[in-house]
Amino acid sequence: MSNPYFSVKFRGYDRDQVDTAIRRIRRAINEGVPPHPEALRDMGFQMSLRGYDTAEVDEYFDQVARTLSE
Repeated sequence: MSNPYFSVKFRGYDRDQVDTAIRRIRRAINEGVPPHPEALRDMGFQMSLRGYDTAEVDEYFDQVARTLSE
């Protein structure tokens, strides 16, 4: 799982929520209990001012889900 870089937009996903989700997923993978790929399809992040680009974040989690499916 690569270390992602996301653009910050005027309105986007809450940065703390996204960062926390990435840390939790990495920890789960490292502990040998990766999340089910479908659980990564819609993470339910809240929108905020100066948040991460939604398309970039969605693509990242889709890629992680595809990798876990393989």
